[in-house]
Amino acid sequence: MKTIHLFRFNDSIFRKIPFFKEENRLKTDVTEIDLMNIEIVTEYIVKTHDDFSFDNTSVNDLLSMCKKAQKTIEHYFVIKLNHYDLV
Repeated sequence: MKTIHLFRFNDSIFRKIPFFKEENRLKTDVTEIDLMNIEIVTEYIVKTHDDFSFDNTSVNDLLSMCKKAQKTIEHYFVIKLNHYDLV
């Protein structure tokens, strides 16, 4: 068995965290989160068999694996509007 990390964003599953730049990641808790335009990427830590192949696994099977994850982590990213940061 091996442990892998899967990332879910907008009902798609990725092997690496998608699209967002590290400098846009929120590093602290924000209590007024509804005041900002943010996107959430969920990371799933999953155990799978040693010969697992991401490319040969259906989206439904990947989603099923995510539902059975040992641990989930939410990553929050601030979205820029009109080239201005909201934070």
